[in-house]
Amino acid sequence: MIPCKVCGQEITVVFKNLFDTRYGYPDYFDVFHCSNCGLYQTNPPLTKKDIGPLYTNYYPYADVNAEKIKTDFQPELGITSRLKNWLIGNHRIQNMLPKGSGKVLEVGCGDGRSLMQLRALCYDAYGIEADENIRSIAKKLDLNIHIGTIENASFEPSFFDLITANQLIEHIIDLDSLLSKTKYFLKDSGIIILSTPNANSLYRKIFGRIWINWHIPYHQQVFTKKSIKTLLENNDLKITKIKTVTPTAWSLHQLEAVRHPTKIGLKNPYWVGKKAGGSKEQEVRSKKMFTFKRLILNLIVIFITIFNRIIDLFGIGDCLVVYIKKSK
Repeated sequence: MIPCKVCGQEITVVFKNLFDTRYGYPDYFDVFHCSNCGLYQTNPPLTKKDIGPLYTNYYPYADVNAEKIKTDFQPELGITSRLKNWLIGNHRIQNMLPKGSGKVLEVGCGDGRSLMQLRALCYDAYGIEADENIRSIAKKLDLNIHIGTIENASFEPSFFDLITANQLIEHIIDLDSLLSKTKYFLKDSGIIILSTPNANSLYRKIFGRIWINWHIPYHQQVFTKKSIKTLLENNDLKITKIKTVTPTAWSLHQLEAVRHPTKIGLKNPYWVGKKAGGSKEQEVRSKKMFTFKRLILNLIVIFITIFNRIIDLFGIGDCLVVYIKKSK
């Protein structure tokens, strides 16, 4: 028997032999489903010892250029930016927040761009990131990032007014430990906001085993509204608001994932950004087709954007955004 991480009930396999279709991790995994709370979880699970090397060696932060981040960064402020982010389904929490104050912790802050946006909004921003590649980036960008996990971070208790986690909780091995430390660092009046893929999304039901948010093996579980609510209640936390947001970019990635399958152990050129070059004849033909292709692509993007806003109204979008506070 394999127990559900959230409710402890027996889970059953729904997809066998899935693998990393993006960055080339060379192993197979299965996805199991809990019929009680709805959680999907990856098996065999990763261990804590696996996490650091996995993200350092496979996730695409090794080639991040700090100077380029600094040069390209444009803070998103004001009503126009908020309207644009709603329209395209921007799931990043830092782009949903108004200007404010107080201490904010971003758990799983990646290359630090989220912290730069938080600073632009006048928050005192801190980050946590497991990927060793980010250590030098944080130094060059003068960002306050703890390299490690929330379990070995050394912040004072009740230090933060807000703790955010963009697309993080699905990666976590020990969910109870994460939430325990999050509560420890959060003020009693504080708020947690997290985003995570929605296992009950329409896209998951359409694309099945090739849904991009299985993201094997990096996603150790994928939540439904019921399973995330159950997990939080088990840890004395409660949801104050939950909604779905479906990024247009995710939908385009999903279509490209169908067009660009790969084999186990190979990096997918689409995801790692290494496009194969063509002949001069192909380049000339490509330029002639450019205007027509761009028109078709724009029409596709418009259709997807409208479609995504509709499915979000019905709560079956691809990403959950969850607002949380302490129960006690």
